[in-house]
Parts: sequence; structure tokens; C-alpha cells
Amino acid sequence: MFLTRGSQGSLVTTLQERLNQLGYDPGPVDGVFGSRTESAVLKFQQERGVDADGVVGNQTWLALFGISIPDPVSALDQPPLERFCFDIFGDFRIAGWNEQNLTRCDLSAFRGDLQHIYFGWLTQEEKTFVHSNWFGFICHRLVVPKFRMAFENVVRRGFASQLKTFDGCYDPRLKRGGNTWSAHCWGIAIDLNAPWNAFGQSDFEMSRELAQCFKDVGFIWGGDWSYPDAMHFQYCQIR
Repeated sequence: MFLTRGSQGSLVTTLQERLNQLGYDPGPVDGVFGSRTESAVLKFQQERGVDADGVVGNQTWLALFGISIPDPVSALDQPPLERFCFDIFGDFRIAGWNEQNLTRCDLSAFRGDLQHIYFGWLTQEEKTFVHSNWFGFICHRLVVPKFRMAFENVVRRGFASQLKTFDGCYDPRLKRGGNTWSAHCWGIAIDLNAPWNAFGQSDFEMSRELAQCFKDVGFIWGGDWSYPDAMHFQYCQIR
């Protein structure tokens, strides 16, 4: 794991606090690795004889704290708070993040029940989960088991026929109408049946029984929000 310009989260806050303690000025302690934090890191590295590249990896973290930089999370028992997404799921804006974190969610075991689902923005002939040599979609590696369990619930409980369209999982963007990052940035959210469950639609079609298949695994359902987003399921808590 490493922190670099553009990184965000509690580890960056911890870094900034430590740099302040040692007399290096990282700018506001705001959890955002900006140019001033990068300059402070460079100055620290130069004065402490650490490779001076402005990137905080294990060598620099050891020099700062005397311990190794915390390892990335290997598994999740419950959805984390949204403010910890950068810490737990990584910084999707950094080069190499995709290769390290995005992977296949293989749903081959449920192919017979789910192969009718199509891309909501294309035609019914464009089947979502059907690929040349596998069946499923791409998401963050940490939520693969959660997505599999959710779809297994859907199939086992007899709700597969209620699923019509797949409308996205990994999609780095801001929240609709907002200025904060969407859970889709990390591939930890999925939209289903969007044409019948539009953002803000109060008379949505998504059944609560189908939504419960995801909620029982820990997903947060947008249909429960005061301004509904019934197509949307995410594996992080807003607060």
C-alpha cells in the first residue's frame, strides 16, 4: 500500500498529523494528500535519508511511525462507513488501482436463472453477464463474496425473473446532483432495473422482497432513502 498526491482518507489524516508533530507543514489536516502534503513528505524524505519521491510507502511510513504501513483490508464482515471508502477500497484515481482491485464476480452457478438480464442502456439482445468464457460482471475484489451471496439469495428465493436490466457497477463519477464520490467509483455498488426505478421516483417498481436479498448480505438499498434511488445497492453506509 502507498499514499501519493490525490490520496484521501484517515491514513492521510494520520500522516498529516505526524508531519505537523515533526515540524513539517503539510497544510490543512483534512485527509487530502495535496501539493503541500507532498512537499512536506519530500522534505521529510530528504532530511531523513529516505528515497525522495513524495510517495509514502512502507519505507517512509517506517521512518515516520516506526511501524509498517497498515495492510489493505483482505475481507469485510460488514459495510464500512462511506468516509472510510478510500482507506478500505483504495484510491481509484491512482495508476494501477484497477489492476489491483477490480476483478470478476463470477455468477456461473446461476447462469440458467440470470442469463436473461440485459444492459439497460442497450437492447434486450445485449446480455449483461454473458462473456466469451465467463458469466458475471466486474466489481471490487472485496465485495465479490457479497455480490455472489446476494444473487444467490435472489435465485434461491425465486426472484430472478424480477431482474430485467443491469445498469452499472464500476463507474468512477460523482453522485448524481452532488459533489462527493459515488460508491460506483470503487465498484462496490450496483444498479438494477433502472428504467422502472429512476432516481427520485417514489412509486418505484423494485420489490422489497428482492431488495431484501441484498440487504440480508449487508448492502444498503437506495429505496430506503428519503429521496429514493430504488435501483441502487451499495456496500457502504452513508453515516
